[in-house]
Amino acid sequence: MTQIEALDPDRLAPDAADPAVGTVMRDEVVFCLPSTSIDAIAKLMADNDLTELPVLIDRRPVGYVEARDIVERLVEGDVVVAGSDLVRPFPTDVTAHDILRTPPLLVDEKQRLLDVLAAMRAQQRQSALVMHEDERPVGMITVREVATHLARQLQGETLANAGVGGLPPNARASAQNTGAPGNA
Repeated sequence: MTQIEALDPDRLAPDAADPAVGTVMRDEVVFCLPSTSIDAIAKLMADNDLTELPVLIDRRPVGYVEARDIVERLVEGDVVVAGSDLVRPFPTDVTAHDILRTPPLLVDEKQRLLDVLAAMRAQQRQSALVMHEDERPVGMITVREVATHLARQLQGETLANAGVGGLPPNARASAQNTGAPGNA
C-alpha cells in the first residue's frame, strides 16, 4: 500500500451512508450466455429474483436481457410456457442474443453506492454488474441489495437511539448539548 492509499479518507473513515458498492453487492454473479434460450433465462431470473440478467462471453459482459423483453416475446407467441413441470415445454429458438440490450451497466467495486444508484436511475436500470479492477465481474447490485443495506442501516440507528451499545437513549443528546464525555 502506498502512502497516498494509506491516507485515502475513504479508507480511514468510510461513510456508512455511502459505502463502496463492493460492500453492499450480492457476491454471486448470475448470468447467461448469448446462446441461452429465453425460457432458461426466465427461470434464472425467477430463481434469483432478478428483472435483468447480464450476458457474458468468456467472463466478459457484452450486454443484458430484461424480463419485459421475454414477456413481449411471450405475448407475441414466440415463447410457449408449460403449466407444469411434468409437461416439457416446447423448445424455443429465441435466445439471449435475439433480445440482447447494450451496453451493460458496469461499475467498479470501489465506487460509492450513491453514485451507482444515480447511474442506475439515469439509465433506467434495475441492476449493475460490479467489476474488479482486472475487468472481471465479482458481483451484482440490485434494488434488493440496496434495500437490505438501508434496512441494516436503519436497524443500527434504531438500536443506537434505544441506547444499545453505550449511552442510555437521552444521554447522547444531553452529552452533545453540554460537551460532556461520551460526546460522539
